[in-house]
Order: sequence, then structure tokens, then C-alpha cells
Amino acid sequence: MFAAVLAGAGLIVVVSAEVWGTGVDGRLHAARYTARLSFFLFVTVFAAGAIAALFPSPATRWLRRQRRYLGLSFALAHYLHLAALTSFFVAAGEAPDTVTIVLGGLAFLLIALMALTSNDRSMRVLGPRAWRALHLAGAYYVWLVFMNSYLGRALGEAPPEPRVIFVITVALGFAAAALRAAAWLRRRSARGGE
Repeated sequence: MFAAVLAGAGLIVVVSAEVWGTGVDGRLHAARYTARLSFFLFVTVFAAGAIAALFPSPATRWLRRQRRYLGLSFALAHYLHLAALTSFFVAAGEAPDTVTIVLGGLAFLLIALMALTSNDRSMRVLGPRAWRALHLAGAYYVWLVFMNSYLGRALGEAPPEPRVIFVITVALGFAAAALRAAAWLRRRSARGGE
């Protein structure tokens, strides 16, 4: 999976450079589309457990078993996005605003912590409760950052790209959250019926 992420991000950078050039525009498009690559990986991981619970099948159980590797692939993709974004800011001679640095920085910190603890040893050291709290809080925080970014652009007067792109990403994000809520309600109802 990591090779596919590297190939996908590399293809985004090459196509961005070919279509928009190697200057600021090409780097901006590389940053935008590496973010989309990481978002699609994230939303898949975010919804995987719920999909397996709500629609059990060999395919959904396989997806659930792959969550760790998909999550690590997301982390890799999002750090490649950070590299592309940094390249854009350097080329543009700009700096992101303080709110973006703080809120985005926290998201990158949580992604790093989740990636570093995505192994059985870390789960034993932290304990299942603390491990789950970290991964749950981190996942929902990253979801909020993505939704804040994409919803703001979908509802904005002049989005930087066709509005449909942001409508689709927002719809996927909310669909993943709705699946998680439905799976949680089903588990809660099942426990109440015991």
C-alpha cells in the first residue's frame, strides 16, 4: 500500500508540474491533490469498522482487517501533502496564518502519534483504553479539520476549484460519520437488548 501511495503522490506531482508548471501554480495543485489523496484514504479508514459492522461480508471484513495499513498509508499520504504544501509556501514566499499553523499542526501531531502507536506493542504499553482514546480523538479531530476546510470551500462564494469537488468530499466525510454513528447505535442497542 505504501508503494501505491508514493506512486499516487508522485503522479500528482508530475501531472501538476506538466499541466500547471513547476512554479507556484503547479505546487499549489500538487498540494491540493495530495490532500485529496490523503482524504480518500482517511475517509476509508474512518468508515471501515462501521462498514464491516453494518454490512458484514468477506470484503468488508477484509477492509476492517486492513485498517492499520490503510491508516499508515493515510499518514504517509498526508505527510507527502505537507511536503507539497510547504513547497508551495516556499515558492510563493508566503507563510500560512497562525490559526492554520496551530490547528493544522495539531492535526499533523495527532496523525504522527496515531501512526507511531499503530502497533500491538504500543497498544499494550498505553493500555487499550488510552490507546483507543488517542485514536478516537485523533480521528475525529482530523475529520473536523478536513470538514472545516472542505465545507468552507463548498459554501464559499468563490471556491478555488469547481464547487462539485468540495460537495463530493463533504458528502463523503459526512457519510463516513453517519456510518460510524449508525454502527455505534446498533452496538448500543444490541448491548441494551442483552
